[in-house]
Amino acid sequence: MPRMVFLAVCALVDLGSLGAEDKVPAPALPENVEVFTVKTRSDENKEVPFYVRRPAGYEAKGRTYRILFICPVLNGDGRKVMESHSLIPLADSRGWFVVSPTFKQQTAEGMDRKKSYYYPEPFSGKAVLDALDLIAKKYPVDINRLLLKGLSGGAQFVHRFALWAPERVTAVAINSSSWFDEPNPKAAGAAWLVTVGESDPSYDNSLEFVSKLNDCGAAPLFRAYLGMIHEGDGRVSNLNAAFLTFYDELTSGELGKRVGIADRLKPKLALAGKDMPYVGDGQEWKYYPNTEENRGNVAEDNRVFLPSEEIAKLWGKQEDE
Repeated sequence: MPRMVFLAVCALVDLGSLGAEDKVPAPALPENVEVFTVKTRSDENKEVPFYVRRPAGYEAKGRTYRILFICPVLNGDGRKVMESHSLIPLADSRGWFVVSPTFKQQTAEGMDRKKSYYYPEPFSGKAVLDALDLIAKKYPVDINRLLLKGLSGGAQFVHRFALWAPERVTAVAINSSSWFDEPNPKAAGAAWLVTVGESDPSYDNSLEFVSKLNDCGAAPLFRAYLGMIHEGDGRVSNLNAAFLTFYDELTSGELGKRVGIADRLKPKLALAGKDMPYVGDGQEWKYYPNTEENRGNVAEDNRVFLPSEEIAKLWGKQEDE
């Protein structure tokens, strides 16, 4: 046997014979990140890692911290979220902890309510609650006033988690979810941002979900983007950031306060449509002061309420432009 081939074969044998304790170690975690592991009854997710990132400048005493929960795309890695997600700098500036899991499933299982992590009832919802309890034992975080964000497969999970545990959620940003569960009146307890590309196959499903949220008494902020297919782009990222920041500021005074039984049974809407300063026309993507006359001039199916001037400017154009 030639010497080079012999050495190569030896190398393969050596690698294959490594014991568990000899395997190549996992790459080092990003700065300020650690892992909390939760066991579940899912065969594919027997142990789910939840990556947790402390905000820059974190101090253990003196305040209660907000959690931004980001669910990755289908079979996405929570660790990678910590390395490169566009909302990480915002989380640092706002003092948010960021939490992101690594869930797994076969692609064909996406609609299987007994196996897919998209559906919180079988195991993934409890896994998140268990992880939040573990995090709260170590850090002064509020686990009842979450900000949620998800793209594609991540949006599949976070919108269902918000419907499943509405008493835990302050605001949820859903980007390009392919299909949705039915909302119920408790959905009005959270603020909703739904974005989608006009060329996305899930466009009609998103419109239907927004309509059902409105019927439930919620005031969802909806935006569709010309030229965007499914992956999202910078326009969505900027709107996500402004939306989550607004509701963080609006409800920051509630952080750390006890959530009573009445609060859990009747979650309070963060801001109703009638209280928002602007109303938008989702056909023309123009916005106006939220007056009775302007609301009447926008068809109900196209009416979008906008909670701040910053969000309105990112959402569309002023009526005189």
